[in-house]
Amino acid sequence: MSEDTYYKDHWVDIEAERLERYEAQFVWGPRGNKLIEPAAISTGQVVADYGCGPGYLSVELAKRVGPDGHVHAFDINADFVERTTRRVADEGLAERVTVTHLTTDMLPLDDDCLDRLVVKNVMVYVDDPLSSFREFRRVVKPGGKVHAVDSDFYMAAFDPIDVDDWRHVLDAGIHAFRTPAIGRKMYGIALGAGFSEVAVEVVAAPDFSGRMLSFIKNTAGYAREGGKYDEEVVERVVDVASRAVEDGTFFALNPQFLVTATV
Repeated sequence: MSEDTYYKDHWVDIEAERLERYEAQFVWGPRGNKLIEPAAISTGQVVADYGCGPGYLSVELAKRVGPDGHVHAFDINADFVERTTRRVADEGLAERVTVTHLTTDMLPLDDDCLDRLVVKNVMVYVDDPLSSFREFRRVVKPGGKVHAVDSDFYMAAFDPIDVDDWRHVLDAGIHAFRTPAIGRKMYGIALGAGFSEVAVEVVAAPDFSGRMLSFIKNTAGYAREGGKYDEEVVERVVDVASRAVEDGTFFALNPQFLVTATV
């Protein structure tokens, strides 16, 4: 993988260990309901799940739109496409979900064909966020909404990990994120893409259980891939976080920016 395009390439080709971490990390739960609530998904709507991952959100959206609605699920990773296809079939929802393997930044959809487009924790990786928002605006009907959820990784906080140690790991692995501060930027990007109204909420739910441990381990892996890191520091960050999860002292906070843009 080229360091210049690693932020995208590492989603096209995902090693087995990281793939399984995502499988566990993306399981849908009550916290997810709060993250997509502003999108106002309802029965009969046609909705896109842009960057569907292993398909948990696609299943949730399909349940919400009901038999008269439809979900278009998109991802650039072939394994995710396969898992999403299998997951919606296992849930008996295959007829209301179309799963597509994306190979370009353009969506294979007609203009003004969607009621909603949901993009959860994906904008941080796209080539050109403004261009992507313009593409989203193209496919969403007048009055429809694009709902984007994403992080601002410079705002993430962990304890008992040393602050300087974590910043070293993040800086060494930053090539894995195209726009690591995307959370704070999406409001301006949505306005620049021509949306008529843009609403923003920030949700910050503390993690005491270790859900964010996968993110820490993934970022440690990105640091090692980049080659400009101190192995002692990387090992210490993972070790401290892992032991804190085991002994119940782990704390993490990763604010999620909820940007709902109306066409």
